[in-house]
Amino acid sequence: DGDYEDGEFSFDSISHHFCGREGTMSMAVIERDKRYLLISLENGVNSSYSLKKENGVYSFSVYNQKPCRVFYKVFDNLITLCKEYKSLKCKKFLTLSEKAEQNAEIKKLFGGAIFWIWNDNYDEIMYSDYDTDKNPQTGKKLIEISSELKQNGVDRAMLGIFFKNDGEYAEKLYKDFGYICTQYDNYSDCLNPERLSIIPNNRVKNCDYTERRMKDYPDGISMDENGNLRGAWALKGFDGKMYSQNRVCPYIGMERMREEVPEVLKKYPYYKGRFVDVYGGSIEECFNPKHPVTLEECVKVKKQAFENLEQMGLIAGTEDGFEDIIDSLVYTEGLHSPVYFRNKDSGRRHANMYNEKERKYIEKQMLSPKLRVPLWQMVYHENLLSFPYWGDSTDDSVEQIKDKILFACLFGCPPLYSFSVSDFEKLKQIIILSYKKISKVNRKTATEPLTDYRVLNDDFTLQQTVFGNKYSVTANFSDTEQYYNGEKIPPKDFVFKTL
Repeated sequence: DGDYEDGEFSFDSISHHFCGREGTMSMAVIERDKRYLLISLENGVNSSYSLKKENGVYSFSVYNQKPCRVFYKVFDNLITLCKEYKSLKCKKFLTLSEKAEQNAEIKKLFGGAIFWIWNDNYDEIMYSDYDTDKNPQTGKKLIEISSELKQNGVDRAMLGIFFKNDGEYAEKLYKDFGYICTQYDNYSDCLNPERLSIIPNNRVKNCDYTERRMKDYPDGISMDENGNLRGAWALKGFDGKMYSQNRVCPYIGMERMREEVPEVLKKYPYYKGRFVDVYGGSIEECFNPKHPVTLEECVKVKKQAFENLEQMGLIAGTEDGFEDIIDSLVYTEGLHSPVYFRNKDSGRRHANMYNEKERKYIEKQMLSPKLRVPLWQMVYHENLLSFPYWGDSTDDSVEQIKDKILFACLFGCPPLYSFSVSDFEKLKQIIILSYKKISKVNRKTATEPLTDYRVLNDDFTLQQTVFGNKYSVTANFSDTEQYYNGEKIPPKDFVFKTL
């Protein structure tokens, strides 16, 4: 109804491309009187969408830059709609079970969790407007916290490693606790070396990918149709202002992965995964005459880049993601946190504990059972592990942990925890509690398709999903107990059953 506060996502005007985090599938669904119109594109690579509200009426449009077949059909329920949509893709997608046959380490994520554990000085190192010589490594704290987690029943985990020298702990984490490690990397953001005079050098000294990417400026940078270098993630200067980096061409990014990652594995052979930020979140054309890339070629290049990682024996993951590249991935961070509903700057606020205003927004948007529908999971649950975004992590709002658990279990999505070392003690019990509840469900459902989804009452507070026609999750989002088929579901809780 247009009742939006500053910084909130508004439904009044949405437009973006398909094949990216804002259009993860080449479809749109419109509901009216509990019937559903599917608008499905044969190929979304050259397509975009727009939803606008004018004079109280919504209009939805799809734009295609090239000829494209579009399918329309009305359904009585969403699960049949999603099954039909997947059949229209005319291909068999690799399942998680099939991917795990090629790499047994993947099984450790079934019923597991991702942990990003940050030194308290991370923001000072990465985003301050002054230089510092402080060491950002988490180091021994990773071992201490992992030991406590293991002792308290967290038996399956992947730990994200951001700063390269923390890679030396990957072997001990693997051998002592059975935890696997994934290294953060970035093949999209490139700092212009000339800006080293105005950007604090903390980041370059401590964040090795920043230094590695600079060698590609300017020859490896993606250009738009006007010959301009494309912009990327902004960094803070000594003057407190934000300065954009530039974006590496997708093809050059693929080549750098092929060159660099084997050298990392020689030094740290116990890395089992690679989390490639940004790269899997969108596609783009590159008009640089030295390495031009069309949209169609961009999809192929990014798929090949992640396949190369898998051929190196690594578990490949990326930020957000979209359907055209999922055969080359095992997991994404973000598909369980709809991009439009995230708090502002959630990409920078990696270890964010929400304040009252942020909790209010998250309750209104991200944690509303009236707004959230597991469309992605109904299509691709058995093909890809969908974790939350690190700025929307499972632990970022202790006051809302029950709703976080409900959505994770109902949608069949594993947890992701992202916190600073100094916050671990106050978060420990919440982490352990939520892990055990979500893991109990996800351990059995991770590789199963989501085969049914039902809203069981008029206010959307009672919902049920079924996985593989084997397991059901009935979630009660209300503050009072409810009943379904004679069975009591406690308030803010769920019932998990084998059928």
